[in-house]
Amino acid sequence: MTSHDLAVLIPSRGRPQNISRLRFACAATCELHTVLHFGFDNDDPQLTENIKAVSPCAYTVADRTHLGPWTNHLASLHMDAPYLASLGDDMLPVTRGWDRMLVEAAQAGMSYPELGRGPEHGRQPGVPEAIVMDTRIVAALGWMCQPDLDHWYVDNVWRDLGTGADCLTYVPEAVVLHKHPNVPGGDKPDATYAAAARSYDHDLTVYQRWRLRRMRENISAVRRVREAAPHPV
Repeated sequence: MTSHDLAVLIPSRGRPQNISRLRFACAATCELHTVLHFGFDNDDPQLTENIKAVSPCAYTVADRTHLGPWTNHLASLHMDAPYLASLGDDMLPVTRGWDRMLVEAAQAGMSYPELGRGPEHGRQPGVPEAIVMDTRIVAALGWMCQPDLDHWYVDNVWRDLGTGADCLTYVPEAVVLHKHPNVPGGDKPDATYAAAARSYDHDLTVYQRWRLRRMRENISAVRRVREAAPHPV
């Protein structure tokens, strides 16, 4: 039996202050046996500071890669957990029991919190920038993030899979703020945001190709999990 209910996967680069902020927020708000696992690039100039900030949470150091591949690697280390979550290092849980709420809503499917954006900020409603999903979905697909994507559109893929298989649940009572620079009151732009922006065009092409060639097949795989019995909570 796994020793935890939910594994939260967090690739991070150059942001030790965000690591501390997220770690303390989770310690104050989590109600399940929820573990955080960070992924750090081995060429990160702030690697030493990241490792100091992460204790006592788990972390892995590996060759530099992007958010999507990092998340998939971290997911592969927690396939014994019933549920997996993807959070950005610029996110901030504020609702006590957010992890329990999302796990309860994600049985044999996926769920996502209120991120404090709202449609007035120009973000398409219903895109799960943070997500909790049944690990059996990851096993069925062979990935948590579509493996050809670097950074962008991984959440659009989750939305398409979840809506296509009728297993994506929005939980507005669970608030996990996304402190992105394009949100009022968000964090300041930095080199990590700038590096991610360079993969936008590539990821858009990959996403469009996936919708044409693989989306229906992947939705069918998720639907088969949806029809299975849920995990006990």
